[in-house]
Amino acid sequence: MLPLLVLVFAVGILLFAQMWAVLDVKLATTAGSREAARTFVEQPAGSPSAAARAAAISAGQHAATAHGRPGVTIGVAAGGQLERCAAVTFVATAEVQLFRLPLVGSPASITVRSSHSEVVDPYRDGLDGAVCG
Repeated sequence: MLPLLVLVFAVGILLFAQMWAVLDVKLATTAGSREAARTFVEQPAGSPSAAARAAAISAGQHAATAHGRPGVTIGVAAGGQLERCAAVTFVATAEVQLFRLPLVGSPASITVRSSHSEVVDPYRDGLDGAVCG
């Protein structure tokens, strides 16, 4: 009976560790997508949209790396024009490698995704587009 109890306890600890790893990656992807969107909408007036996207993606990857997850991929899901009232959405994805649990079974990896949207300030100077108020 004792060996079975130890086995169940060990599997429970491993399951908890896997759930914690997924939560940790979720926090990193959320931080990366949020930072990318925030950086995009705060780019200086006159910046080309492509340069703003590149700066945003770089800032998002830096934020995810600061959380200890360097393998996060960040991309633009929607929008991407630096003009008044334009909405932009950035998506961050990362793979979490899992290990096989005895008696439970689990997939080899899980893809974690987070997205964040921001709207460019409608009253910002130096940008194209009408005030949407």
